[in-house]
Amino acid sequence: MTKREGSRRKFLFNSATGLGSVWLATHWPAILSAQQGAKLEFFTAEQATEIDAIAAQIIPTDSTPGAREAHCLNFIDHFLAGYGKSQQAGYTKGLQDLQAEVTKQFPGAARFSALTSEQQIKVLTAIEKTPFFMQIRTDTITGMFADPKHLGNYNQVGWKLIGFNASNTFPYANKPPLGYYDAVPS
Repeated sequence: MTKREGSRRKFLFNSATGLGSVWLATHWPAILSAQQGAKLEFFTAEQATEIDAIAAQIIPTDSTPGAREAHCLNFIDHFLAGYGKSQQAGYTKGLQDLQAEVTKQFPGAARFSALTSEQQIKVLTAIEKTPFFMQIRTDTITGMFADPKHLGNYNQVGWKLIGFNASNTFPYANKPPLGYYDAVPS
C-alpha cells in the first residue's frame, strides 16, 4: 500500500467515524428508548437521556455491570409514574437546575448527557448536596438492586453483583410465619 492510499483510508475512516458520532448524538434518545426495552411512562425521551447519564455516573459500568445494564432508568421512570408520583415535580425541577448548572459551568454545552465523563462528574459534584441529586442517587441504587419485577435490576445484574440468589437465599420465604401472605397462589 502506498503512503497516499494509507492516508486516504485514514481520511475515510476518520470521516465515517465523525459522521457516525453526529448521527449517534442526534438519535441518542430513540436509541436509548429502544435499548432500555420499556416504554417511557413519565419522562420524555430527552429527560430519559439525562437521567440515564446521571445514573451511569452514580453506578458506572466497568468490569461489572452498572446502572445502564440494570435498566435503572426504567425503574425510576416506572416509579415516578406510580408510587413516586409525589417526586415528579422534584425530578422536573432538578433536571432544569441540572441544565442551569451545565450552562453555568460549560457555556454552549447542549445538555448534561453531551458532556464528557469528567465534565459530568464536575457538574454532579456541584449539585451533590441538592435534594434532586440525593433522590436520583437513592432511586438509582434502589433500581440496581430491586426486585426485577419493578423494571430495574434487569436480568438480576445487581443481585449477581452482590451474590444474591433469590431462589436459594430465602428457602422459608412465603411460609408461615415469614411472608406467607405474599405467596402467589398456585
